[in-house]
Amino acid sequence: MKKPTLQSSLATALCFELGTDVPEWVEVLPPGPNVTGRDGRKWTYDANQVIAETVAHTQGADLPFDYEHATELKAPKGEKAEASGWAREYRINERGALEARVEWTKEARNAIEARQYRYISPVFAYDDRTGHIYRFSSFGLVNKPNLVTKALNSEQAPSLSQQPEESDMALAAILAALGLPETATEEEAVAAINKLLEDKKVALQTAANSETRVPSLDLYVPRQDYNNLEKRALNAEQKLDQQAKTQLATAINAEIEDALKAGKITPATKDYHLAACQEAGGLERFRQFVAAAPSVTDPVAPDGERRTEKTALNSEEQAAARQFGWTDEQYLEKTKGIK
Repeated sequence: MKKPTLQSSLATALCFELGTDVPEWVEVLPPGPNVTGRDGRKWTYDANQVIAETVAHTQGADLPFDYEHATELKAPKGEKAEASGWAREYRINERGALEARVEWTKEARNAIEARQYRYISPVFAYDDRTGHIYRFSSFGLVNKPNLVTKALNSEQAPSLSQQPEESDMALAAILAALGLPETATEEEAVAAINKLLEDKKVALQTAANSETRVPSLDLYVPRQDYNNLEKRALNAEQKLDQQAKTQLATAINAEIEDALKAGKITPATKDYHLAACQEAGGLERFRQFVAAAPSVTDPVAPDGERRTEKTALNSEEQAAARQFGWTDEQYLEKTKGIK
């Protein structure tokens, strides 16, 4: 199956209960090919394919087990996301369920034995049009189960999985307003809007040239019908514009956060880059800048801590310090601890 690109999401919706012992092998997907969460969401998967895709994607690295999905929710914000264990390998058990062998941390073992955490919740990437799961992203120890099975999960997915659904809902509303089928593309929606606007222009020109004649229904439409068509076209155009703005804002925030983590920009210049990306062509110029720019700070480590202590400012930090009227020492002090 070809991997989805634009229409893929991450989800956490399946949970598996742990016993009082600390198991080495834990169930991370119930027997397939169809699975349903308590919140009503449904997926399909092929166990062998999920294992192969996960191993290929990680390139031999172990996926993390964490606490309350911190890897997906906190780490992208630069916050601390401690591991509770590591997935070392995968297998299909006698029930047809997919299991992972976990190397637990000492703290996680103690928490499980103390019943501080009772469930395991997988985060997986899937095609949000077909619901087909194709690989794991991480796993979390949680306490709010969603799936009736032997293992763990939480009912709410990360916000990442909601953005494509909202986008699809907006497009569906636009297509309905234009009288187009659900299978129509954005390009077809834009073409329909342009045709409505062109029809409006022709109708106005014809009306101006034929004010004294009785209009023919072959060439004209009643004013009320025309007003309704115009309103639909404008509503559809506004929805497309809002959808484009939302997608741009999401893309800008993601690029800024990645640049911060890579040490290509500093927290002190974040607002400046956010504003610059809002300008026409700004996002693409920022991407080119990040691709060519050297690191101006130490990259952020997986635990959110910087790898070395800064003792001097680079040119960009000096410019930011002067902008705020700070000395080098004031800049280092005020930005100390920012992640």
